[in-house]
Amino acid sequence: MANGSFEKRIFTTVLWAILPCYSLAIFLLWSIEVSFYLQALVTIFLSAIVGFSCHHFYYDIKDQFISLANLVEALNVGDFSLRGKAEKGQSGHSDLIRQVNKLADSLTTARYDFKESQLLLAKVIKQIKVAIIACDEQGKITMVNPETELLLGLNESKLRHKTLTDVNLGQLTELTSNSIKKLTLGSRTARWHIFKDGFREQAQQHTLYIFSDLDLLLSQQEQEAWKNLVRVLSHEINNSLAPIISLASTLDKLTARSEIELDDKEDIQSGLKIIRDRATSLKHFLAGYRVLTHLPQAKLQSVDIIPVIEQLVSLLNYPVKLSIPAQVILRVDIAQLEQCLINLLKNAHEASGTNNEIDLLIKDRANQVVIYILDKGPGIQNLDNVFVPLFTTKAQGTGIGLSLCKQIIEGHQGQLNLSNRAEGGCQVEINLPR
Repeated sequence: MANGSFEKRIFTTVLWAILPCYSLAIFLLWSIEVSFYLQALVTIFLSAIVGFSCHHFYYDIKDQFISLANLVEALNVGDFSLRGKAEKGQSGHSDLIRQVNKLADSLTTARYDFKESQLLLAKVIKQIKVAIIACDEQGKITMVNPETELLLGLNESKLRHKTLTDVNLGQLTELTSNSIKKLTLGSRTARWHIFKDGFREQAQQHTLYIFSDLDLLLSQQEQEAWKNLVRVLSHEINNSLAPIISLASTLDKLTARSEIELDDKEDIQSGLKIIRDRATSLKHFLAGYRVLTHLPQAKLQSVDIIPVIEQLVSLLNYPVKLSIPAQVILRVDIAQLEQCLINLLKNAHEASGTNNEIDLLIKDRANQVVIYILDKGPGIQNLDNVFVPLFTTKAQGTGIGLSLCKQIIEGHQGQLNLSNRAEGGCQVEINLPR
């Protein structure tokens, strides 16, 4: 009996409790002198009642345990919709059913909370502007966020089949957390702050890498500092230039009406004209820098940039060789993008000379578009300062062209890079997200 099922053990216990009474009743029935047929009829009737009761008792208990087993099995497989029906009143069985139902309610609430947390985490990972990569014990990529897809130029479905070594990041396994290292992550070479930590998923150890672009952060802070400096200088200098221009004009009129010898009068008026012209020229010069501090937010709209580039090249009439696809749809502020391309093509034309051809190429990738502008000039002598406002190598330059271009591209969540080519000349690389 000890090795039988729980239901059978209960049934056997109940049966041993009934059998003595049943046997005693049958013995007394057959001990008295009554009709044989009455004795047989009563015996059959008692036996039927006992047998039916035992059968009903056994299968009722079995059904209850089967129902409980189904409830627990549903919870085990993640189906929290089933509920048991508990009888009114207090009993061990009813309490057990109620507790199982409460457990199902708690698991349902926990599941919804977990899903909401997952959705929130997914939104944060999707919108955060840092690259995130998760790898398993073999170094195979198991998860990336959209920022990483943009940098590497591949969708997550394709990256899942690759290892860190396949994307030139094999050295990450040797780094410690909170490291700062200069490396190439897809299309961007920069100094990265790398956070590294482990986690477990489905009983397997994984490693999480988070990349923060320190160069981009420093560049944004530098741009903001330059904007503030230009804003203050423009305000202070303009406040000084306005009265100088006004006083020069007033003195010029007073000199014209005064009784001064002609030669002296001409000298004074000539000097005042120089002061007025130089002050006016300086005022116009400062007005150009206001563009850096008052660039409006990009108004993005989906456009085909190919006709725009072709029309722009035709209007500029520079010797430009185009290697571009038939169609490229991007969400851009077309006016700002045109201004950026005009500045970059003008720089390439001035660097290359009149007769040297400029190459403009477009590579259309899964989640980004890369525009290359290649010239045949002498290259850039000081690459570290090309995006610094006021810095220029041109005799008549103002030092705002490249700074403005960088600000425009970063306003489109893209990246602008300049580098010298091995064969000579400069390469401009514009990465724009889809």
